[in-house]
Amino acid sequence: MKNLLVESIDNNNGNCPSPAFFDEKEVYRNFSSPRGLALIINNRVFKEMVERVGTEVDGRNLENLFSQLCYQLCVLKDLTAKEMLQAIQSFARRREHGLLDSCVVCVLTHGENDKLFGVDDKPLSVHEFVSQLNAINCPPLAQKPKIFILQACRGGMHFSCLRLLVLYLLINGFCQFDAIVFRLPVEADFLIACATVPGYVSWRNNIRGSWFIQSICEVFAKFAKQLEIVDMLTLVNRRVAEEYESSRDSYKQIPECSTRLRKKFFFFPGL
Repeated sequence: MKNLLVESIDNNNGNCPSPAFFDEKEVYRNFSSPRGLALIINNRVFKEMVERVGTEVDGRNLENLFSQLCYQLCVLKDLTAKEMLQAIQSFARRREHGLLDSCVVCVLTHGENDKLFGVDDKPLSVHEFVSQLNAINCPPLAQKPKIFILQACRGGMHFSCLRLLVLYLLINGFCQFDAIVFRLPVEADFLIACATVPGYVSWRNNIRGSWFIQSICEVFAKFAKQLEIVDMLTLVNRRVAEEYESSRDSYKQIPECSTRLRKKFFFFPGL
């Protein structure tokens, strides 16, 4: 497919630890087959808001990327705010989570600061959406990394026309090993990577998709066998900041990343 950015995952293992030698105190376990479930919600046509032309390219690239990273896909399109909440609640009830090591949730839609918009132009709180997979609402995913990719604008200012992409890596709740119980803060084990800083919009190319998704897919495809996710996102930051510029007004873009991870996270493709 002409616009597909992810052709195949690079086979260079680099410094990626193998299942036999990795330290679970330092690295999150992520070896199940599949690694986890991946929910992709892609909203294009809205009631009054402008159509998100090019988002289908982002969707295809994410589908191809995460299928190659050994995730089982569930793809939904053009959902209202209520349907988006119902979709994540249904996803949280999937019994497979108990047997798998991680999960991915991608949402491509319009947004504003801490809100995601459904195709009915109604808002959904990012916090309410993400919290459906916490340890209380989804016990099988407690202490397992959950990656949220939320791509939507965070405002209307033009630092560079950005499109928000938020990646949350979270592990919440309680863990128990050999009758010893460890309590973890609900907000621990998050990784949040945004395509822009709060208050700004984001760029999307009608043909190739958004700058941030292009970079995520290309960097992850090349380095997932070598680098953990924070290092890959640093490369994404550099790529977006240095290689992209709008054809009109020469706007630039810089992603934003904050992390509360306790360990390194690798996708371990091909293992």
